[in-house]
Amino acid sequence: MSEGIDGYNVPRSMRVLGPHERSRFTAEAWGYLVGLSRSGLLEPVELEHVIERVLTNFDGRVGLTDLRLILGDGGSEGSDPAQSVTTH
Repeated sequence: MSEGIDGYNVPRSMRVLGPHERSRFTAEAWGYLVGLSRSGLLEPVELEHVIERVLTNFDGRVGLTDLRLILGDGGSEGSDPAQSVTTH
């Protein structure tokens, strides 16, 4: 939730992939991005930049390891900032 007009809490919007984008991310990679976004670690503008970077610079599907490399966390299996976020 984020604060809206007059201090009321309003739900955050969530990016929905278009058909041409949907096939580019594995479910695991997209879930990771959603987790980062929902936890506040990735702002909506940053999410758009990541999606744009993937679509313009990478061929084929992007998996979790690829996405972690794109984001700069080196594909490490250790601490996962989105791991504590449950997304359904």
